[in-house]
Amino acid sequence: MKPIAPSPPGRAVNLQQVMKGSSRRRPIATMTVLAGTVVLTVLQYPFPAVRLALWRDPDALAAGQRWRLVTALFVQNDPWWQIVIVFALIAGIGAIAERLFGPGRWLLLYLSCGVVGQAFGFRWQPYDAGASVAGAGLLGAVRACLLSPAGPPHARVRMWGAAWPLAGLVLTAVGDMHGPPLLLGFGLGALLLWRDRRHHPDDRAAVGPARRLRA
Repeated sequence: MKPIAPSPPGRAVNLQQVMKGSSRRRPIATMTVLAGTVVLTVLQYPFPAVRLALWRDPDALAAGQRWRLVTALFVQNDPWWQIVIVFALIAGIGAIAERLFGPGRWLLLYLSCGVVGQAFGFRWQPYDAGASVAGAGLLGAVRACLLSPAGPPHARVRMWGAAWPLAGLVLTAVGDMHGPPLLLGFGLGALLLWRDRRHHPDDRAAVGPARRLRA
């Protein structure tokens, strides 16, 4: 039997294939968005006006600058060590999510969950910025894969996946802006996986229609 070929960009692949590194697609969306965020984050130090032009400013939002719901995702306003951790987590989780869902749906997850997180941030933590809320959404989507039919069969691993929606609820209850995007990412991820399986019911071993090359 020949190796499993990587799936087309618009399709998802098996979770275990991704974890074993058998998906060879480069995470272009992850690398591109993260690179742009790194550049703007670095520029905010010599040019503070960059951060002020992009971050969560309630007065500016009230004046009609709704684009700040998006731009606040592209500059990380934290101590340097925290920035490194956030970017490393987004790189790791983002690469897995992109290989599972494809670059187009990766952008859907990243931006939709990020915007929701920023919306709550305007209320709970104004005058700040960061991409961690978008990363929380990607994390939720990946965790939804653990509960899918193509996820790991081990009960403990699947229970770990089920714990993340509960974590999202707790974070939301205590006013942490990462809770809502985590929940949304989990829900969107589950919806995308269900849609894949509905349109490709014969492929029971994969998260979506992963292609197989047989001898």
